[in-house]
Amino acid sequence: MSPRDRRDFLKLCVTSTPTLFLGDRANAFEGFEARTGQKSPRTPTSIDRYVDPLPILKRLEPLRKHGRTVVYQVRMTEFKQRLHSQLPPTKVWGYEGMYPGPIIEATSKIPVEILWKNQLPQKHIFPIDTRIHGAMSPTPAVRTVPHLHGSRTKSESDGLPERWFTPGHSEIYHYPNEQQAATLWYHDHAVGITRLNVYAGLSGFYLLRDEQELSMNLPSGKYEIPLVMQDRTLDAEAQLVYAPTNEDGKMLAPGTWGPEFFGELPVVNGAIFPYLDVEPRQYRLRMLNGANSRFFNLYLNLATRPTDIPSLVTFHQIGTDGGLLANSATLKNLLLGPGERADLIVDFAGLDGKTVTLSNTASVPYPGWAMLQTMHAPLNELMQFRVSRASSSTSKPFSLSLKSPLTRLDPAIAEITRDFVLSERLDTEGRSLGVRINDKGYDDPITEFPRLGSLEKWRFVNMTDDAHPMHLHLVQFQILERQGFDFGAMVQGRLELVGVPRPPAANEAGWKDTAIVSPRDVLTILIRWDGYTGRYVHHCHMLEHEDNDLMRPFEVVAGK
Repeated sequence: MSPRDRRDFLKLCVTSTPTLFLGDRANAFEGFEARTGQKSPRTPTSIDRYVDPLPILKRLEPLRKHGRTVVYQVRMTEFKQRLHSQLPPTKVWGYEGMYPGPIIEATSKIPVEILWKNQLPQKHIFPIDTRIHGAMSPTPAVRTVPHLHGSRTKSESDGLPERWFTPGHSEIYHYPNEQQAATLWYHDHAVGITRLNVYAGLSGFYLLRDEQELSMNLPSGKYEIPLVMQDRTLDAEAQLVYAPTNEDGKMLAPGTWGPEFFGELPVVNGAIFPYLDVEPRQYRLRMLNGANSRFFNLYLNLATRPTDIPSLVTFHQIGTDGGLLANSATLKNLLLGPGERADLIVDFAGLDGKTVTLSNTASVPYPGWAMLQTMHAPLNELMQFRVSRASSSTSKPFSLSLKSPLTRLDPAIAEITRDFVLSERLDTEGRSLGVRINDKGYDDPITEFPRLGSLEKWRFVNMTDDAHPMHLHLVQFQILERQGFDFGAMVQGRLELVGVPRPPAANEAGWKDTAIVSPRDVLTILIRWDGYTGRYVHHCHMLEHEDNDLMRPFEVVAGK
């Protein structure tokens, strides 16, 4: 049965017999203990919302300077951290004893060297599925490899999934920072367990600045707020539960890979349902979707109750993954797939005394499909902004007339077009065995050898029913267009585009390293292969998919 036929069958079953697969949400964990011998991972239900202030992420101080190079030390450790004041501390992993990790602030053209030290215990927080690539015995359970997402680095400092190191060992990575100011982030990338290591807490911001950005009078200091949005599930003792599911919503036994994971609680900067007191002025919000698989379709809502008709606050996006946009985009909602970032300006002026709730309408999985009962709990709200403080600054307002320089890549001079077909493998019962690229696994021989300095066109063809945020290491790219295709022809091996090509939205018309390809759609991107030769990877940034073969290596070779 094809993925489409299987999904159509499931939809029919849901429509005709809604309790066949789903049942009541409150009974989602019924039978879990009997099936697995594990305690039912029920999320605490007695905690209050918006009683804890938003944690303001700390900046990491460098150890020293070595010539022009700024040197840091970053230790990976296990510790306990309170995610909500009404809950006991939760055991997590983090960088420098923090979840999320500290902000590393760098300057363009000034190199950074980081000594990454694995000081984690020998036992993993979560059971590991040793049947998927990279996690098979005798591979050690605890291993890490940091990846600076969005950076242009040599292969040996990129964080290749198989270049992991174990507790008691360390690696030195070099980041030249030869790129423009951008909201980058670092996270673990160990092959076969990336989803588990990131879920345990291994992620953090890396903010790269340059002279242009610093000259623009952007909100700064306490008016610049990095926000990493994630979702987590806790048990009755407030400990992390990693409980993936099949696509029919059924939970799997611990230590079993599943195609989906959606946590039941929103966590922003390591806090559940936090709030932030703000002044009636402009703020710069650096947004990161750091979730495993959950998409966020965000909006700022003045309505006082979730059941009220939304009253939306307009905001402006000034930058995306790879840096500032040529022109700001005026928005009322913002879609972010896992791994994507957005640089926003939000003006709270005129909202004195009001509360603005950061809300979300993205379905799970995304884009989802119509059903009478949901398989996963929605996260309709994430945090609140309370416009309760008096203005304490008389700084000049930032102008939204950016006019930042952005050279558009010309598709007419692309040397080659490469197609990457995303297709789902199924077992005999129609359950997912993972998604592959061109029907190849991660360990299959490399088939792409882009030439350094060349321009290429890549097309991602999505034959699955989920949207996939596709991420390329080493480069920032530009979205050329999206377009539909004939599914039946594609099944027979022919890519026949249909409909009208759709250019990128205004807030995507800049440098990207992660972009969403929707179901039954073709995403076309333009890539200038600048940087370095060597081996790198591209993959879906839904970590459950990445860990089970929705990832392929490529090798950049020297130009002619």
